[in-house]
Amino acid sequence: MKFVSLAVVALLALALPGGPVAAGQEGYDMKLEDVGFVMRPANTPAQMERLRLLPPRKFVARNKGGRRYYIYADPNYCQCVFVGGEVAMTNLRALRTPIQQPPMPLGPDGGPVAGSLIEEIDPGLALSIGDGDILDY
Repeated sequence: MKFVSLAVVALLALALPGGPVAAGQEGYDMKLEDVGFVMRPANTPAQMERLRLLPPRKFVARNKGGRRYYIYADPNYCQCVFVGGEVAMTNLRALRTPIQQPPMPLGPDGGPVAGSLIEEIDPGLALSIGDGDILDY
């Protein structure tokens, strides 16, 4: 019985538009919402243009008003961005098991060095993000 259930799930995953890759991206997008990120769809050509300024499926960090927040652009699957603060990022990091993460390099102060998960936002782009922009927190 378990084999039949697994076969049905596998067939459904392959039948979805985009196959297992799209299903995996949808699952990741849902996980982002579960941990506290807010999904904002890019509904206009101008918003899609803004969304494409960011690296796809990678977190970009930004500081605004003394607070740090993160933007995750998904231009291909959901055509949206996910924005969240430190709490959302902390929740997301808590879902990862230590086995999945390589050892984190330490900086000169003994603290962790930011890995490839997050990159700093381009300063020129940061200055162009106004209140109400799809990339604003």
